[in-house]
Amino acid sequence: MRRITVGLLHALWVTAFLLGVAQLNLSVAQNPTPTPPATPPSQWLVITQVSVKPEMMAEFQNFMKNTTNPALKKGGLKWRNVWQSTNYAGDAFEFVIVAPFDKFAEFDGASPLEKALGSQGFADWSAKAGSLVKGVHRYIVRTRPDLSVMSKASAPKLAVVSSVHVAVGRNQDFENYTKNDFLPVMAKGGATYLVSQTIFGGDANEYVTLTMRDSFAEIDKGPVPIQVLGMEEAQKLFQKLPAGTVTLIERSIVKFVPELSIMPTDMPK
Repeated sequence: MRRITVGLLHALWVTAFLLGVAQLNLSVAQNPTPTPPATPPSQWLVITQVSVKPEMMAEFQNFMKNTTNPALKKGGLKWRNVWQSTNYAGDAFEFVIVAPFDKFAEFDGASPLEKALGSQGFADWSAKAGSLVKGVHRYIVRTRPDLSVMSKASAPKLAVVSSVHVAVGRNQDFENYTKNDFLPVMAKGGATYLVSQTIFGGDANEYVTLTMRDSFAEIDKGPVPIQVLGMEEAQKLFQKLPAGTVTLIERSIVKFVPELSIMPTDMPK
């Protein structure tokens, strides 16, 4: 099974970031003296890439809605995002499932599914799930709010995803450029731009960025830096990244699938 590339890699942590922003906004609303919002804390996420058998797409989605998600809720899972590559850019039979965890010690015990279903029930679930898919790959990522900007808190719809591979030893160059040069432009353009970093299960020098979009029509307007600066100045911005820092960039478009997701109670609308 191929590794996650472009779009579906980590379609990731937007709910975690949005929840952080929602909690901060609630705090400000309850405080008559507004204070500058703090950066949401970084969060650990498990990213599960699922490649579904084409002929099993409908059954897979029904199995997730009617069997898997109810069991996960019973087992105590707070939220779970499901994203899918669009038919226009990526493999339409792939899903990426995003779930949070607080610490690695949680993996020493039973999973939420096994807690809910019991040993035999979990074995039956695994057999059924295995019959519907071609392969499964898991990653552990860390969200990077310090490299991100949130211009508005709203439920996710579409995202332009870039998988950015950084040369060995050049992570600091990439992060400094993102913080000092790129983020101010994205903020000026009113963009929501989210970054995560692969820790286990993939390229340790990879960052995945999401530029959130409300519609495909927004993509027609072009990249945010070009909208804000114009082509000539945007090229100057891109050239500020030290040469050789990035070895490869891959892009795709993904869509959020709320009907297959477990939505948190305080998710922004």
